[in-house]
Amino acid sequence: MTLKNNFRRLLGHTLPLLLLLVCSSCGIYSFTGTTISPDIKTISIQTIENSTGEGPSNLTQVVTNNMIDYYRRNTNLAVVQDEGDLQLEGRIVSFTYSPAAIQREGQQDLASLNRLTLGVQVRFVNVKQPEKDFDQTFTISQDFPQNVEITQLSTAQIEQLSEQLVVDIFNKTVADW
Repeated sequence: MTLKNNFRRLLGHTLPLLLLLVCSSCGIYSFTGTTISPDIKTISIQTIENSTGEGPSNLTQVVTNNMIDYYRRNTNLAVVQDEGDLQLEGRIVSFTYSPAAIQREGQQDLASLNRLTLGVQVRFVNVKQPEKDFDQTFTISQDFPQNVEITQLSTAQIEQLSEQLVVDIFNKTVADW
């Protein structure tokens, strides 16, 4: 019985490690969670235009640069100007700051929280595997105290919101989440 239990324990620890080694050596799985086929070498990311006219003047650059940087840090793909094996293009479709929680004080309704929402419509093309193409809107929100106006939000706060959105896009495009 003891020998049988030791064998099961050894097999339980060895089998997952063996599977990880096999999968990582074939180039389909990586430690960042990506599932990029080995024949995919490049990605092109077009400037994410701001079709809302809202937000800071550098919002287009913030979102686009965060996207390019995230793919560079988390994949081995070469970022090219055009015609990548993977192609991303998109536009900012929402940048809104609105009341998120209303509370009544006397005869007046006041926002106890305000919510900043950033939405980006993304068109993704996988030249090698067209069945993975999609056109989808990704949205992320963050709540702020009532006394914080949209003009008081720092560049760092907007960049952080953008980075969270980029993670969602990344997961959909190359991590199949």
